Amino acid sequence: MNVTKVFGPPGTGKTTYLLNVVDNLLQNGTPAAGIGYFAFTRKAAHEAKERAYARFQQLDFKRDLANFRTLHSLAYARLGIQSTRIATTENYKEFAVLAKINLSVDRGDESWEVRVDNPILNVINLARIRGTDLRAEYNRSQLGIEWQHFYYVYRMYKKYMNEKGLLDFTDLLEMFAEADDTYYPTLDVVIIDEAQDLSPLQWKIADRLIKRAKKAYVAGDDDQAIFGWAGADVRHLLTYPGDQIVLNQSYRIPKIVHDYSNKIIQRVKYRVPKAWNPREEQGELHFYSRYTDVDLVDGTWLILAPTNYVLNDVHDYLKGMGVLFERNGIRSIGESTIEAVYAWEALRKGKEIGSREIKALYTYLGSDGVARGFRKFIGDPEQSYDLARLRTEGGLIAEDGPWYERLSKLSDANRVYIRAALRRGQSLRGTPRIRLSTIHGAKGGEADHVIIITDLSSKFTREQEVNPDDINRLYYVGLTRTRKSLHIIYPQDQYKAFRL
Repeated sequence: MNVTKVFGPPGTGKTTYLLNVVDNLLQNGTPAAGIGYFAFTRKAAHEAKERAYARFQQLDFKRDLANFRTLHSLAYARLGIQSTRIATTENYKEFAVLAKINLSVDRGDESWEVRVDNPILNVINLARIRGTDLRAEYNRSQLGIEWQHFYYVYRMYKKYMNEKGLLDFTDLLEMFAEADDTYYPTLDVVIIDEAQDLSPLQWKIADRLIKRAKKAYVAGDDDQAIFGWAGADVRHLLTYPGDQIVLNQSYRIPKIVHDYSNKIIQRVKYRVPKAWNPREEQGELHFYSRYTDVDLVDGTWLILAPTNYVLNDVHDYLKGMGVLFERNGIRSIGESTIEAVYAWEALRKGKEIGSREIKALYTYLGSDGVARGFRKFIGDPEQSYDLARLRTEGGLIAEDGPWYERLSKLSDANRVYIRAALRRGQSLRGTPRIRLSTIHGAKGGEADHVIIITDLSSKFTREQEVNPDDINRLYYVGLTRTRKSLHIIYPQDQYKAFRL
């Protein structure tokens, strides 16, 4: 077994390095079907797949690059599981009613993947992916829920899935980890990316893939291991046998941020020491008492906090200032709202609009704007409509006037916010240059300027005392998202704060 561990500090181009490995393998005659590129997310796996195809277009995208995927996707494909056996959103909602619990359901990376969020089910899943005793995991979780109720939900869940003949996300990994060798592909080269984020259960699968290959690359960065709470096992990466290389040139981090962030990560006791170089630029480092003291000048900004609720005040402040932003990938003004504003103003200027714009506009016009029976009118998708035509054919009865007077179904808060944004000369369209995110949500991202809020939740404050390594890694990831300047906000409560 020939294994190379690739450690990629922030901005050193780990993914690019791995994709270059793929390029070299293909150029030197390794068949594409003999390469397995297994990434933590579907997006990362697909990026590798597209790059390989762009370089060698004689390849069959689906057949030759079938092993560029996530481990979950590999398990699903190799086991031959029918999609009808995978629990759906409707199944989870039905179970929630039967078990008398609340849960939220979201779509995952894959078309068949469903992600469920419920405190009890989350702990049950942690025990499964970590391979730990359920009662021990329950005790560690400190949920504040009686064991009898917890165990009742656990038994109900097992009974429901068995009676329905359904499988969940973790079932696929458990089945594949224990499957016969005939279910595993024999590959020339295996590449495991973001290995610091793999759970013990995923490591079982990765280990079997690696041992069957001639050569393997295991890539990650233990210093950026911030998903321990979700079951990730960074120690497995640290102790995995193999040669080791460290990518030593960051193409993102300026000198002053490099020096400061290294002081933070060196607090971590159990890690691989790494020497890596920043960019030539000095960069900027500033400290403030309040985030409102930061001048959000030109360029892209990331405003980061350890937990989502800490961003609520920032969210309200930016709205009050008429500043456009994204929060966890969601725009501060919805697309349909923007479409309606621009559609109405386009009509007033004598321009024409299409079906999509008509639909958005009619959503926000009140009964004094659209005649009865025309609310769902969108016109002919192949044609466009001016104001006069909408009045004669589309039931438009709104009188002339600015959008903020005619779009009566627009909330007062959004009306005030959009007007403030327009007064600042901001375009409502395009990607906002300011993003609000938890540090976990920003991993892999970057911006010209980064603001870090150091206030901690009660849970993180307790964890900082018990396991400071995790908090130090978390803030290290946040600090190293910047390309130019770093702005650190002192805590409002020194007793619930990250130690600078």
